[in-house]
Amino acid sequence: MSEIFPFFIVLAGGLVFSKIFRRFHVPWTVALIASGIIIGPSGLKIIEPDTTLEFLKYLGLVFLMFMAGLETRFSGFREVWKEASFIGLVAGAIPFCVGILIGIFLGYDLSTVVFLGTLFIASSIAIAVPALEGSGLFHSRLGKIITSSILLQDIASLVLLAIVLQYFIPGTLPPPVFITLFALAFLATIGVRWGIPRLRKIFGKDNKERGRFESDLRVVFAVLVGTVIIFELLGLHAIVGAFLAGLVLSEVIQEKALKEKMHVMAYGLFIPVFFVMIGIDTNIGLFVNTQNVVFLVLLIVSGSIIAKFFSGWLSARLLGFTSLQSSLVGGACIPKLSTTLAIIAVGQKHNILPEELSTTLIILSIVTIFVSSIIMEKTASKIKESYFVTRPE
Repeated sequence: MSEIFPFFIVLAGGLVFSKIFRRFHVPWTVALIASGIIIGPSGLKIIEPDTTLEFLKYLGLVFLMFMAGLETRFSGFREVWKEASFIGLVAGAIPFCVGILIGIFLGYDLSTVVFLGTLFIASSIAIAVPALEGSGLFHSRLGKIITSSILLQDIASLVLLAIVLQYFIPGTLPPPVFITLFALAFLATIGVRWGIPRLRKIFGKDNKERGRFESDLRVVFAVLVGTVIIFELLGLHAIVGAFLAGLVLSEVIQEKALKEKMHVMAYGLFIPVFFVMIGIDTNIGLFVNTQNVVFLVLLIVSGSIIAKFFSGWLSARLLGFTSLQSSLVGGACIPKLSTTLAIIAVGQKHNILPEELSTTLIILSIVTIFVSSIIMEKTASKIKESYFVTRPE
């Protein structure tokens, strides 16, 4: 059998099943995860994970976080930073505490408990933005506050993840050394913003004259891989480096054609493989063999949704928003997608998350996507025609 046959099955499975699920209006990400479950050990047993697929999954994870950072925009953050910071703080702190309490209640060890709390902080800008754009609220002050607060929640979860890994993974750096190296790595990443235009000028001049961006694309991805390697050498996880690299480059890269090429490469190949592999590594058979998993799913899913919605709603109400506007904020805080799945993958790699918990968290990601979409669609449709104020009094 060809060595690339498993890779072909992953690509083909993702294409076929995502097409089928699309007919039922299932989100693209959920369809890819479901396709992995179907073709993997929990389903038809067509494919088993191997070292090649795990490497491709790792590349997909890196590109996922890089694109998340690249698609981040802080241009509108300055005018709403007070409200966004307050909502981000409340909508992160309350779920973090709820996740900690649930982990303690379930009897997990300290590393798993803190990891669960960290994961509860994360949200998803990829779900909130389309809903806000569809309702016409994306460019309103409310829309800017929502998107900025979600970005802060995701960034907080990634930074806390890096700290958690330093404390609980054997052989990692002592906290003072870690903090110093993290600061140096962050400054080095910021330095990339200065260096990228000069590298592109050196390596991309000829291609630009032909209206193409092949060399620019190689420069950007070389910087991405180099940043990830530097972070790993410093004992920091790759997803933090990838996200920071994307965050810095988001303000440097302005050419639409170059961004489109990066988007096609990332979302056309590497990221779909990551989502399919998440499904392949999910053991749905736990629901048959372990009755406690059903209770675990109900507790984790309901705990996360309630904590996220309530904290978002409460923080918005304290800022003076109406109950309906606050419900939109709460609904936008609920979904867990890119950052959450990335954190789950890290937890699986370092054996911090038990198998039944990682499966539950993947189900949490799927459920929250649907719940958030429903809440945001209903609330946004009710306020889009009446929301014209720049700030509630």
